[in-house]
Amino acid sequence: MSYLAVSGHRSMVFDEARNRAYADALRRVIQPTSVVLDLGAGTGILGLMAARLGARRVYLVEPEDILALGAEIVGSNRLESVVRCLQGRIEDVRLPEPADVVVSVFTGNFLFAEDLLPSLFHARDHALAPGGVLVPSAATMEAVPVSAADVHAREIGAWSATPFPGVDMSAARSYAANAIVFRADRLREAAWLAEPQTLCTLDFYHGRYAGVHAEATYEVSQSGLCHGWLGWFSIDLAGEWLSTSPRDAALHWSAVLLPLDPPLVFEAGERVTFSLHRAPFADWSWSVTAGSRTQAHSTLLSTPISAASLRRARSDYVPELNDKGRALRDVLAACDGAVTVEVIADHLRQRHPDQFPATADALEFVRTVVKRYA
Repeated sequence: MSYLAVSGHRSMVFDEARNRAYADALRRVIQPTSVVLDLGAGTGILGLMAARLGARRVYLVEPEDILALGAEIVGSNRLESVVRCLQGRIEDVRLPEPADVVVSVFTGNFLFAEDLLPSLFHARDHALAPGGVLVPSAATMEAVPVSAADVHAREIGAWSATPFPGVDMSAARSYAANAIVFRADRLREAAWLAEPQTLCTLDFYHGRYAGVHAEATYEVSQSGLCHGWLGWFSIDLAGEWLSTSPRDAALHWSAVLLPLDPPLVFEAGERVTFSLHRAPFADWSWSVTAGSRTQAHSTLLSTPISAASLRRARSDYVPELNDKGRALRDVLAACDGAVTVEVIADHLRQRHPDQFPATADALEFVRTVVKRYA
């Protein structure tokens, strides 16, 4: 999903259950003197709520150009005297004053997805006033073994079918079996085979971004074929908890399925152990032990990796720039504040004619580099 495109914000803007919960939380913590930071503001909906609730000052901080739309919305709501738009990453932006409240939606699906929490913790450490309030302030991750035959058949089993006459696609099944399933509508219909267990709890006021390493033992309450573990998170919004569990109101966040393939038969009364691991910015790994049976999966195995890619990932690999790398180096070196994008593109075409046969190709490359680095 692109957070630059307006369409990427639609599900959040029109998530009535989420927005109502955030509005109620902000209502409980905002005072007439409050300075509010809307972190990763996007279109600014949460910051605008804070302004409507009487905050003295609201700062919308957002790295993408979608903030231009946020500024338009601020104007159309006549809140320019209260709301300020600051484009950039929170790590690079300095607020004019400390924030009494930091509101954010920096919890990706299953909490750690997208690795957004480090930016929230940076805001906590560098932008939050002493005694300030985080919304949300804590989170938990929960999971439960489920029978979800329809989802498993569509996302994994389908690869063993023959979609076209004479074409066997079953080699892809092992990759699909190691991929986390997001936004599967029918997960809400999955049968729970035990009671959910809390895998981890994270206090946003004091926590550090150390990933997750969890293990939980379940007593199977309902015999069935287990197709994987259904996982979700809950967040503390100023004393009220909002859950992404499929048994609660639907939100723009989704529960996830950590699949098992092949599925395992569980009997009522059986005890099974589930382990989940993920280092920051790394792959997810999960395993299940049931008696003498053990099954392990990892998103590291969800994508084909060539021998060359594995070599490049080694810490003792000695890298050398390829053609595109040399072009990138030349563009970065030219961004010295003295020449235009057009001039840089012209020089790029002269130095790398095989890569950039047309002016338009060179201009597109330079503009992409400039947008990210200059």
